[in-house]
Amino acid sequence: ILVHLEMLVFINVPYRMVDDNMGRAASLSVGVEIYLDNHLVEDMDRSHVKELGRKLRGHGIPCTVHAPFMDLSPGAFDRTIRRITQDKLKKAVEAANLLDAKTCICHPGYDKWRFDGNEQLWLEGSIETWEKVLGDAGDNLPIVVENIFEETPSTFIALFDYFKNKNLWYCFDAGHFNLFSIVPLDAWLTPLRHRVREMHLHDNHGKSDEHLPIGSGTFPFRELKRLVNQMQGQEIIFTIEPHIEAVVIESIKRLKEFLT
Repeated sequence: ILVHLEMLVFINVPYRMVDDNMGRAASLSVGVEIYLDNHLVEDMDRSHVKELGRKLRGHGIPCTVHAPFMDLSPGAFDRTIRRITQDKLKKAVEAANLLDAKTCICHPGYDKWRFDGNEQLWLEGSIETWEKVLGDAGDNLPIVVENIFEETPSTFIALFDYFKNKNLWYCFDAGHFNLFSIVPLDAWLTPLRHRVREMHLHDNHGKSDEHLPIGSGTFPFRELKRLVNQMQGQEIIFTIEPHIEAVVIESIKRLKEFLT
């Protein structure tokens, strides 16, 4: 049984909706993963962010931050695109530090179609990006990268290999694995197990990113449970990202059941 189960359960909430949903998060005993979109990171008011962090702490609600990702490419070949990406990620990191967030989740951006299978090209650009982002994050904010279109964990293994002793970690996303992975679950979680800091647990039927409650699709949650049980002693944050209001309560309920 995981200790402090509730406090490890988080729910994704867009930044502008956090204030209105604070009482609800507190009553459900969940933390919040605060999503900052591309425009929001540009327009955010530092004092507002700080105040939001103060309110969350007052309610006893821990938070994480999900950085912007639309159109961004941390491992881009084009240095202008890389610079824009770094700028947005650094702003997200600044907000995460102001909020006293437990982690900042980012998309690493490798896609074999866009990079023509050239993982090395992606890695070179990525190293520059994450060095800068980790430098801004400092020692207290773990940067966590999640799988999206990756078919195998090879790009993550290479990235973590380069940043061996740095504060860079892995977020396993079950729904994205179900859509894009061409290798089994343990091929991801065995080599990456000591880097797992977070999991996004949602389900789908392998055709679209439906963000359904656990057990409503085809993802192998029983097998995941076995692998999670082998990670005893690691503090892992478990997050749900329901895309529609109707499944919020059911998603939380099933996640808590999964964890007990």
